[in-house]
Amino acid sequence: MAKLGTILAIAGGVVVAIGAGIGGTFAAMELLGHHEKAAAAPAPVVPKMIYFADLPDIVVSLPPEPGQPATSYVDIGIQFATSDDKVLPNFTNYQPIIKADIINLLMAETGDALQQPQVRAALIQNCLDVVNNVLKANNAAGKMPPFNSAYITNLVIQD
Repeated sequence: MAKLGTILAIAGGVVVAIGAGIGGTFAAMELLGHHEKAAAAPAPVVPKMIYFADLPDIVVSLPPEPGQPATSYVDIGIQFATSDDKVLPNFTNYQPIIKADIINLLMAETGDALQQPQVRAALIQNCLDVVNNVLKANNAAGKMPPFNSAYITNLVIQD
């Protein structure tokens, strides 16, 4: 009996020692950071859809120099890009106001000026600002500007 008790005590001690060794190994790995953690795969980037709002061609008479009578005209078409398809109906509703403001922008230009790339770039930015401001002024846009870019899709300057 004493022999069986001794064997059981030794076996229990061995089990406790093995358990402590395994537990200590896991604790050391966690505390010291020697274990490899699986790198989390980055979430795939889902591209946003791009929606376009088309402003039909606008034809405006232009003077050759500021303050002179118009002798030429410009025919321009512009599209505006957004990732929010909910603003497209608002763009359609306020299109007459947008078109009138863009006509005013064009009437301040000359045919020669519109042939310069920097003037066209400024015109594109001004048209984008007009659209976003009209929609914002009429509570038809959220906190962010609804349209993020504009593209001239047609530009004919006739002397």
